[in-house]
Amino acid sequence: MTYNDLFSFVDDLVFTHTNQHLTDLQLAIIEGTLLNKKYSQIAKEFDCTEGHIANTASQLWKIMTKAFGETVTKSNIRSIMDRYQFSEISNFGNFNFVQKGNINVCTEPINYQKIPQDPAPSSTVNPQNSNFKQQIDLRDAPNLTLFFDRTEELANLNQWILQERCRVILILGMSGIGKTAIARQLIEQIKTEFDCIFWKSLRTSTPLKLLLKDLIKFLNPTEVDRSLTGDDQLRLLIESLRDHRCLIILDDIQSIFNPRQLVGEYKPGYDDYGTLFQLFAEFPHNSCLLLNSWEPPLELLRFNHDDSWVQFLQLPGLTTGGIELFKLLELKDEENWLELIHIYQGNPLFLRCVAQTIKHLFSGKVSEYLKYEPVFLGDEILKILTPQFQRLSDLEKQAIAIFCSESSPIDILQLSQKLPISTTDLFKVILSLERRGWIEKIEANDTARFNIKFLLQQSIADLNNTKSELS
Repeated sequence: MTYNDLFSFVDDLVFTHTNQHLTDLQLAIIEGTLLNKKYSQIAKEFDCTEGHIANTASQLWKIMTKAFGETVTKSNIRSIMDRYQFSEISNFGNFNFVQKGNINVCTEPINYQKIPQDPAPSSTVNPQNSNFKQQIDLRDAPNLTLFFDRTEELANLNQWILQERCRVILILGMSGIGKTAIARQLIEQIKTEFDCIFWKSLRTSTPLKLLLKDLIKFLNPTEVDRSLTGDDQLRLLIESLRDHRCLIILDDIQSIFNPRQLVGEYKPGYDDYGTLFQLFAEFPHNSCLLLNSWEPPLELLRFNHDDSWVQFLQLPGLTTGGIELFKLLELKDEENWLELIHIYQGNPLFLRCVAQTIKHLFSGKVSEYLKYEPVFLGDEILKILTPQFQRLSDLEKQAIAIFCSESSPIDILQLSQKLPISTTDLFKVILSLERRGWIEKIEANDTARFNIKFLLQQSIADLNNTKSELS
């Protein structure tokens, strides 16, 4: 096998799994790695930063891992190529080769242009299953609605799913922030890249066995309806995810977690979902699981977000999108819109509710509304926030009461003095509240302090006034 044959082989293998050829820079990284070059040397040759090379290499090893079916890293790529019989490389043309371990490596730069670059990836994501008819089940998904200002977030999701081919992506945020809306919008952008798309809401706490039964039947319509153990169902599912490029969206997964407990504790009988999430993250396959939730599964938190098959998107509030929404709803006093958006944390649903209130009570004049304090939440917003508050554990509610009584952020030591519990429980409570989005961390002078978000503090005051439980 010649040196160019080596790179053509790798390129063909990657193309088979991703429908994209390797770039010149990716090829240079492979060559440089085989020559034991440092990333700084490759960066100098390509006139770019070492950080850019490191990031590109990190993504390249992910791509090659999917193509080779085993983990590929900078340190083991040579041994992997050995196993693919790359040790038979011979001298070719005018190139000079030296022996590096068991591999003959070229000491002259190759002509990277010999490998063609497609102008655009093919829409056929699974060539070996070209006769497979695309299947889409969006019966549980909402209809497409007006959508504002999520360009950056959609770009990240596209990158993670199509380029980095992440196995699990978790979209986090409180009710109304737009998790379901962005997932629905995402489907319209990437649906041609998948053999199968399946959307399921877990709002009714669907047992895993029933979910797997529906999934297996959807992915394998010819599958005979038979009684299978949980392990058999998981095995069949993984096989299907390898055979086809699938996008599976599970919405409202907080419904399978136990209320009044710390974050991520499953309801009795639902612990097997943790096994499902781990399998999606750890086992090689060609598909992607997209999860929407108020809080994360603990099994996924152990993954390194910078270089793994799992990515987290904490969905922020709108700014520009909030302005677009107010324009659409014909609010007045545009100079006050940003203040209103800040008060309601850019939550699209909250902004829509308060805009309707302002139109009804103040003829759309935002400046008139802002003269009144405290901030008015209205029954609509309280009904959204109440279930999330009621999910908190007793210790979390005690901590929230302390945060509400403070006029400025406090550190862990200050909280421990007012909440006399063990250090272990204290740390768990703070992490749980932060993961649920009830408190935020502020770092100053190398010290981490925490406070409750203003809107949530106001909601608790209103809940107290309506004799809601705070204990």
